[in-house]
Amino acid sequence: MAECIVNVADMRKIAKRRLPRMVFDYLDGAALDEVTLRDNAADLEHLRLRQRVLQDVSQSHLETDVLGQRVALPIMISPMGALTLFHPEADLALARAAVRAGTIFIHSAWSGTPLEEVAKVAPHSTWAQIAFWKDKGITRGHVDRAAAAGVNVLVVAGDVGVSSKRERDLHHRFDYRARPPLRDMLDAATKPAWLTRFALGRKITYGNYQIDGRPMRLNEMGPFMHENDNPGSTWADVEELRSRWSGKIVVKGVMTADDTRQAVRSGADAVIVSNHGGRQFDAQPSTIASLPEVVAAADGHLEVFMDSGIRRGSDVVKCLALGANACLIGRPAIYGLAARGPVGVDQVFELLREELVVALGCVGLTDINDLDRSVIFGGSEIKG
Repeated sequence: MAECIVNVADMRKIAKRRLPRMVFDYLDGAALDEVTLRDNAADLEHLRLRQRVLQDVSQSHLETDVLGQRVALPIMISPMGALTLFHPEADLALARAAVRAGTIFIHSAWSGTPLEEVAKVAPHSTWAQIAFWKDKGITRGHVDRAAAAGVNVLVVAGDVGVSSKRERDLHHRFDYRARPPLRDMLDAATKPAWLTRFALGRKITYGNYQIDGRPMRLNEMGPFMHENDNPGSTWADVEELRSRWSGKIVVKGVMTADDTRQAVRSGADAVIVSNHGGRQFDAQPSTIASLPEVVAAADGHLEVFMDSGIRRGSDVVKCLALGANACLIGRPAIYGLAARGPVGVDQVFELLREELVVALGCVGLTDINDLDRSVIFGGSEIKG
């Protein structure tokens, strides 16, 4: 009997059953006690919307502009690394799903699939995340590759200056180098579909970078990261990038007014209000709690996007009402991919789209571009 999937939570349940425990925990887990992870969703859930009645909501318009590009849906896909753990063609599947949904896929600097492959299947829907590595030549090479692939938007990974402690992964000894505990190896053996894809599909590599003309292997990733992680990167790196990149620049991980104003001064075109889905720093507020402060500081000088915690179409309405130009999803897209393959990603987009239409109609509007904080119950009391 076909599984009944009516929301993102259903996709998560199926993904949990179909992935090895250590792989699902890598996807679903976060830093330390996972307080920020929970707050991201809980704070969105606790916001209430004002219902309006007897409004003509027979037509819905979900299109908007992001950095001068028209998208059919204000929901993009966040950059996520090591996606081949969940499906051999993960990055390509997500990029194609973004094309079908009429939106954007952001390719991760930590991807297992080279940027060039993804840009080829989604030439007008791919943005490239970059990292400011200690070896600046690696970063410059990545930027040059993005330009050669026709990418015109770079997303700076601003929130990875220090490493995080993800305790679920530590319990599994999940660090790309150590052999998993026997219990995890036995558990993986009970997931035949995943195991078959793992054995027969694209090899799991750090494939966006190469060593001697071949994809970087997972056991080479640790030494590479140790040598090239750059806690010394600063806004001066963004300014340098601005001086030689003619396309758009987005800075991901901005959570404060001060950093927003610095992004403006450094020449960024947009920021992503993001706490990395709670995976980096477990002592900060949720993204929806930080969004009004960032929007106020941006003051129209740059666009503001938001990720982390979005599970419902009504969550998107809340974000846009508080000033975001668009939202991004991460885990929900992978839940869909792990649960049902590429068609599952399409289904996640469709579920969120349908819920978005309903929520928009319930607040008495037909166009997402008309949303403002007047639709938020108590919105006038929200600071920012």
